[in-house]
Amino acid sequence: MLFGATDSSAKTNEAGEHAGAVDASGASNFTGLLLVMLLAGARLYYVMRVRRTPAPVLSGLTRRSTVSGSLSGSFPGESSPATLRTATVDTAVTPRDQAAFQQLLIDIQTAWGKQDLIGLRRFVTPEMLTYFSTALAEQTSREIENHVEDVVLGRADVRESWSEEAMQYATVTLHWSARDYTVSLAKKRGEPGYVVEGSEEIPAETSEVWTFMRYQNGKWLLSAIQQTE
Repeated sequence: MLFGATDSSAKTNEAGEHAGAVDASGASNFTGLLLVMLLAGARLYYVMRVRRTPAPVLSGLTRRSTVSGSLSGSFPGESSPATLRTATVDTAVTPRDQAAFQQLLIDIQTAWGKQDLIGLRRFVTPEMLTYFSTALAEQTSREIENHVEDVVLGRADVRESWSEEAMQYATVTLHWSARDYTVSLAKKRGEPGYVVEGSEEIPAETSEVWTFMRYQNGKWLLSAIQQTE
């Protein structure tokens, strides 16, 4: 009905009525075309808005803790903060900075394995703390608990570092091993189904991209995590 006249308007014997039907048909065609254009424009705006909205992508620490199996599916765009930066200046990462990144990896993984939000708060941005808090709530609801123990850093490769006014950022690929496993709180150790995923004895190798930020020369904080491609 958006693109043509109805049967009743098309089947008329009088010229005036027929002309009126044609005019109505033309108006209907124009209205329908305008509606389609508006809908297409709205769809394009939505797609572009979503693609241009960066969001942290969590994995590793939380990949065994959510209903979907990974928080990476919960955030659109999977964009690194570097992709949308403006008015930036490339900066150098010192050996002292790299040591801080390595220590943050261990501290954050340890706090996560203990479900210690107070501890995590010292090492991450408020946004990341919210995501970790949500993940822990999902674990509690599902009666499971993820443990990350004996973290050993293998290598840390700096991808890029930059500053935006008083803020400094660094994106680093971290490679490490750890005993990463999830247990059921409804089971006792040794019972079938106690270990839901992973292994209590065998370390797993992991590689992820972590983005850190700091204000001026303050301490570094974790601001985003991505899976490596």
